[in-house]
Amino acid sequence: MTPSFECSESISRRSFLKATAVLTFAGLPNLSFAAEVNNRRLLVILLRGGLDGLAAMPAIGDPGLKGRRRHLMPDGLLKLDGFFALHPALSNIHDAYDNEQALLVHGASFPYTGRSHFEGQDIMESGMLKPYTSQTGWLGRALDASGYRAVAMALPVPLILRGRATAESRYPTWISSPPRAVYDKLGALWSEDADTAAYGSQLASNAPEGVGMTATVDVGSQVDMKVLALQAALQLRLPDGPRVALLDDVGFDSHASEPGEYSRLLTEVDQAIGVFKHSLGEEAWKNTLVVTVTEFGRTVAENGSWGTDHGWGSSVFVVGGALKKSGIVTDWPGLKPADLFEGRDLKATIDVRSLYASIVTAQLGIDPEIVRRDVIDNPKDDRFEAYL
Repeated sequence: MTPSFECSESISRRSFLKATAVLTFAGLPNLSFAAEVNNRRLLVILLRGGLDGLAAMPAIGDPGLKGRRRHLMPDGLLKLDGFFALHPALSNIHDAYDNEQALLVHGASFPYTGRSHFEGQDIMESGMLKPYTSQTGWLGRALDASGYRAVAMALPVPLILRGRATAESRYPTWISSPPRAVYDKLGALWSEDADTAAYGSQLASNAPEGVGMTATVDVGSQVDMKVLALQAALQLRLPDGPRVALLDDVGFDSHASEPGEYSRLLTEVDQAIGVFKHSLGEEAWKNTLVVTVTEFGRTVAENGSWGTDHGWGSSVFVVGGALKKSGIVTDWPGLKPADLFEGRDLKATIDVRSLYASIVTAQLGIDPEIVRRDVIDNPKDDRFEAYL
């Protein structure tokens, strides 16, 4: 079965209750609009499960690496500066590095060492060091501070994007789109209510002949990241559309069979970035950044199943035409046993909150002090200013 797919979108709880009293829909649009449109754009890619930063960006110049990962080191590594390399699946990121459009950060993570996916993912999304203490995410709060709109290519809208106004959500669904006449009737029905009147207009703009999201994938299968990246680019290209988009990828919890699985996963992410860049267009790409986010890294040593277990330090990739130049930022802690956190993990010597704070400052035009106070508390790292 290859049904057509339409977009679904999130709304506030109060408006949802009003709307669903009239009609149950696969999704409804957000009511918040930015007062003005920023030329800069941002794509955030969540890598859930804990990215193995030493697989994605191996420190080939550290003598402590190869002996601990005899079965995990792939052939054909893409060289960077002689000390670091990229996994061969990351060819688009490597090309970006060669073209002064990639910032690679290693030995980085949130200052959380508990190794729990549940706690770690809540922290990476909320930006709060104590899990389960916030109903909003650091990117959602950044949107509140800037007034710009966002779209999540995921269901439901992840915590990271939640703020005072919930972001839109566009994701394939097998539920058929209603005929255009239904949208017209809803517009007339809701026109007398201040809360729902705006919905009539937005629903009409997303009617079948308007902007929509379609795909031909089997029900129950995972949607290809390239499809979602394409749709994210199409949304960010709209003159009055969102300026922030989010992709949510899973599967990086590599306890076993990591070499083959990571080749597939990293290829998926890299190709999604390539499709996003191509679909966005050269002019828009000049003002765009793509950044990865993960909850923690993996152990330095492989386990008995050719995999790795929950760790701490990882790597972060920032790609885009908005970068001033390429570079690698790290306070490399070393891989000797005495250098590892608790004798097993790469130490996180860079607090990624400083990187993400610098990115929302640059891309969303928020004052650094407002970012620190209202978005995400962070230790200032002046090194990122040379790139952003």
